[in-house]
Amino acid sequence: MDTSRPKVLVVDDDAQQLEIMKLYLSPIADVITALGGQRALEYVQCHSIDVILLDINMPAMNGFKTLERFRNQKECINVPVVFVTGQRDRYTVMNSIFMGGDGYLIKPVQKDDLQKKVLELYRSRKTSSARKTILAIDDDMAYLKLIDSYLKDMYNVVIINSTKLAFSYLMKNTPDLVLLDYQMPLYNGASFLNILNRKKEEEDHAIPVIILSGTLDKETLKNCYAANPDAILAKPISKEDLLDNIAQVLNP
Repeated sequence: MDTSRPKVLVVDDDAQQLEIMKLYLSPIADVITALGGQRALEYVQCHSIDVILLDINMPAMNGFKTLERFRNQKECINVPVVFVTGQRDRYTVMNSIFMGGDGYLIKPVQKDDLQKKVLELYRSRKTSSARKTILAIDDDMAYLKLIDSYLKDMYNVVIINSTKLAFSYLMKNTPDLVLLDYQMPLYNGASFLNILNRKKEEEDHAIPVIILSGTLDKETLKNCYAANPDAILAKPISKEDLLDNIAQVLNP
């Protein structure tokens, strides 16, 4: 395969639709097709993918459920996913955004629109590799998407909605900064940071951490300061304030 071309996974329960999409994309990408969400999940466990095109209305496992499963696999944490569907009602559109989709195309999709979207996401992902990487951890996916919209023009943003998955990511990756929600199940922000600090002490490499919290009462502040974060910020936070604080932590 030509490594300068994006590797695109197309997921649909309609074999004819898969062939059409492959025909449209073959001039500009290396295309893999998966008949249904389960086959797609099995494929990404063993192969790297640059962009995923995902149908919503599929039996057994619809597109939203498939995307949720993708985001719980370390191989797909930050792979762009575009929904390609015949549904255009407000609920479906809004849910695709809430679930963390990176685009939305209506069937029958036009060849030029499809190629443009795939190349746009692929080039954006390649360009982002030269930027500093920020890992945002929060159990609220809608808030993660808001943070991503604040930061994506300046940083490579990885969003993860569970501490368990965040630990898996950090085992193999070292971001330049971590944005960490305080109120999370399993581990709160302070507990997570204490574990992260111990891990990084062993590796002799500290990662700057900013804790975000919707509650900054005396007990929360005490727990946060004990974990020694680089900053503690109150939710909700404006884009300007977040960018300013990140710049101060990264460039003291």
